[in-house]
Amino acid sequence: MPLKNKKTGIVPWDYKMEDESYQIKTWILKKGKEYVTIEKDNNNKGWFHLQKDQERRLSLNSLQAKLTYHQLIDFGYKLQKPKIQSTNRS
Repeated sequence: MPLKNKKTGIVPWDYKMEDESYQIKTWILKKGKEYVTIEKDNNNKGWFHLQKDQERRLSLNSLQAKLTYHQLIDFGYKLQKPKIQSTNRS
């Protein structure tokens, strides 16, 4: 069972595919109408892209991304659950 204590430093991208909280896509944090997206930089291992609403996208290293994620949670942002796509078509 994954730890949910923020002091452990666990962020969504630390989970492995087998973990219950694993997400493949971009991570979206929302607070009201504001949202922040965090995604791995496919060209630079260990780096992430962060973008608030339609503002300029920032490039952050792993530590900066973790700290920013926890600050956003402290500020009241909530991680959005990915939408499960149905493979059943009637």
